[in-house]
Amino acid sequence: MIKAVIFDMDGVMIDSEPLWEKTERILLARRNIDYSPEYRDLIVGLNQRDSGKLLKETFSLDETVDEIISERVEILTAIYEEELEVVPGLTPLLDELKLREYLLAVASSSPLRVINFVLDMFSLHGYFDAVVSGECTEKGKPHPDIYLHTAERLRVRPSECVAIEDSINGVRSATGAGMYCIAIPDKRLSPEAFERAHLILENMDDLKPQLFDTLEPL
Repeated sequence: MIKAVIFDMDGVMIDSEPLWEKTERILLARRNIDYSPEYRDLIVGLNQRDSGKLLKETFSLDETVDEIISERVEILTAIYEEELEVVPGLTPLLDELKLREYLLAVASSSPLRVINFVLDMFSLHGYFDAVVSGECTEKGKPHPDIYLHTAERLRVRPSECVAIEDSINGVRSATGAGMYCIAIPDKRLSPEAFERAHLILENMDDLKPQLFDTLEPL
């Protein structure tokens, strides 16, 4: 039987992808660089180090990757304090999954500092048995490492886990780890690109707790 449900954070638990994009636009505007849809499609779902490397290499920036990440996180958390909202339906879903005794985890490409900021902001820490950031593994999404590491932290097999994702890189990571993957696609991305997901839903409201009871391990 399925024992664990693992949530990506950005775009799944919180309506943050537009705020990440706003952050990226500000970061690039400070360097007189325009933010393009093509760049957005490449960066969505990457961890901070990989996206920092991509930004540095794409635009030939002089700063180190660590300096880029630090500035980005400062911009982002300031925006979060003013504008961030939790996705409707998330808290009732978490309540019901805990009642059904599923293990719950976060597996996010965001830095741990940002994940903890969000979990504290919405009082969500108590729901999760494990919190894993993109800093915990050398290779980020789309590599499967973050999901394999999360399953190990939960002490379950990857095949006993369901991952909830909104990005193409995230779906590749979860399915590459051997997990059942439910996609709630980022509305800015083409749904056809999510064909590797086992199930595609429109929004969090479509994700019913009883669904997990019907799933068989892969």
